Amino acid sequence: MTTPPVHALGALALGALAALGLSACESTEQESARIGREGQHLIASTGTLQLGRPNPAVRVSDVTLLSGAGRTAVAVRLTSADPRPQVDVPVLINVLGPGRRVLYSNDTGGLEPSLQHMPVLRPGHGEWWVDDQVLAKQTPSAVHVQVGRPATARLSAALPAISAAGVQLGQQSGLTVVGGSLVNHSAATAHDVTVFAVALRAGHVTAGGRALVEALPGRATAPFQIFLVGNPAGSTVELTVAPTPAA
Repeated sequence: MTTPPVHALGALALGALAALGLSACESTEQESARIGREGQHLIASTGTLQLGRPNPAVRVSDVTLLSGAGRTAVAVRLTSADPRPQVDVPVLINVLGPGRRVLYSNDTGGLEPSLQHMPVLRPGHGEWWVDDQVLAKQTPSAVHVQVGRPATARLSAALPAISAAGVQLGQQSGLTVVGGSLVNHSAATAHDVTVFAVALRAGHVTAGGRALVEALPGRATAPFQIFLVGNPAGSTVELTVAPTPAA
């Protein structure tokens, strides 16, 4: 569930490129063509992350590289045109450096599922996905994003109704933190609920982060805390709450 006011649509793109900084950058037509050619190679070379064929129903926008306090993150807005919710949507990112060499990819083993997949993507919603564990020894200059088709065709059960409450910015050990509570309005326990957060200023992403709540009992609340990567000064925070659908 995306907490208000996140319901914005972005430009249609299966691959998106962002230059390092506090705002996303659009490529020229020539650059877009080259990215498309590179994207086909990336699809063929994926390993532990099974991207599969490109997902034509998902729009990728607001791709942004973020840095601060020795950390790097990638924030992406995903919008689904599929009339049904999409489950466990694979998201491949390749962070590029000098000479367009790949400095980091989430196509590796041992990562949390939410660093490689969007747990659930609802129809027509612009929802945020953030990888806040980008590890690169050199300064990145761009990121390439691709979205694949989910292996699961449809939901096996209704999604739990979860919202965020009491969301506010704070400071902890010199870092900006987004804190609040998740409220489970459903009777069943929700497991592995991911909260993606971005800070927006003048329509541009300035910071982002992610938190995981492993278990949220039915009709109960649970706190969450997100250490943001970037500089959220003067920004407003938007959240996407993405529960993992029941198996």
